Amino acid sequence: MTIFTLIIYLIIGIYSAGLILFLIGLFFPQKGSSTRQPFVSVVVAARNEADNIGACLDGLIQQTYPEELYEIIIVSDNSVDATDQIVTEYARKKRNVHLLRLNGVPDGLTPKKNAITRGIQHSRGEIILTTDADCLVKNTWVETMISYFTDGVGMVVGFSQLGQKGQPQTLLEKLQAFDFLSLMASAAGSSSLGIPLAASGQNLAYRRDAFDAVGGFAQVGHRVSGDDVLLLQLIKQRTDWNIKFAYSARAHNVTRPEKRVVDLLNQRIRWASNGPYQLFLNLPFFSYILTTFLANVSIILNLILAAGGVVPWALLYNPWVIKITCEFLLTLKGALVFKRTDLVKYFPLWTMLQIPYVLLVGLLGSLGNFNWKGREHRIRKQYLKWGEKR
Repeated sequence: MTIFTLIIYLIIGIYSAGLILFLIGLFFPQKGSSTRQPFVSVVVAARNEADNIGACLDGLIQQTYPEELYEIIIVSDNSVDATDQIVTEYARKKRNVHLLRLNGVPDGLTPKKNAITRGIQHSRGEIILTTDADCLVKNTWVETMISYFTDGVGMVVGFSQLGQKGQPQTLLEKLQAFDFLSLMASAAGSSSLGIPLAASGQNLAYRRDAFDAVGGFAQVGHRVSGDDVLLLQLIKQRTDWNIKFAYSARAHNVTRPEKRVVDLLNQRIRWASNGPYQLFLNLPFFSYILTTFLANVSIILNLILAAGGVVPWALLYNPWVIKITCEFLLTLKGALVFKRTDLVKYFPLWTMLQIPYVLLVGLLGSLGNFNWKGREHRIRKQYLKWGEKR
């Protein structure tokens, strides 16, 4: 066996071992058992969300959690559409709904982190809940997320899905839903093992004390994305607070997949732009992200070399079988846990497209160039603070 072959099997082995660990974690779902009812602040950043904010608010104002024990703060991030007017109408009918209008963005904080920070500064809650303005929440969302805040828990990561089961969707939307399910399965499994790695701002909750303990977003304020995963890493690495995953279906949120490939790429490049920054926050996690990238690169490289007769086809076939077997087992378990077995049939197409997708998004995400919410974000600002002592 050559050195090259050993390296390929080592990369695939490490990547697959991580998937198996996440899979094991899914067999030990975390549960919420707290009966405390602290005052809660739901903070939602919204930029030009006139088409979505009404549906989001409909779910937020109909919560089973006592109305006098939670407030809803919609932070309008320089919106120029009817977002402010819609929120104002809801605020006239519900005393716990508030609009906070922002104009401009201060130095040191990117737009969404600034919006969430300002919302928290104007809030009164012991627990902060966040979701996106284009998300739909169940009326049991607040109550269920709060039940996971037992003693010692500083953050709770919630499950989110792209579209609902049975909802008509295009093939592109179904593939996104399956891909996001795999990400959520990994996040849930790692959390159950006590090594939380990822979160989504579509469904997230944390104690104000935990947020304050890491200085809020001060350390990562220059990063456009990461109001979820980077904050999670800060709390995990720099405090003694525990982090749980809310498995309960009563806390599952729904958001919309992207309808165009270009919008999907912009979204995923934005998400991937956080990967290199894990080098500062969590070196083992950064190493696994790099291994994931290299595992997919190795499949492409093996295909090229095997087609050219440089290496035997077995060197392509065997690692690929190991890789897709572990991916299938993890996503199948995730589909069973989160009741989305309707998506499993998309696995064969997904696993083929995933290889060039990871290569493209990984490379472009490392550069940090993308468009989001009508704003251009470029590498110079994304990496401005690299090298500073953390």
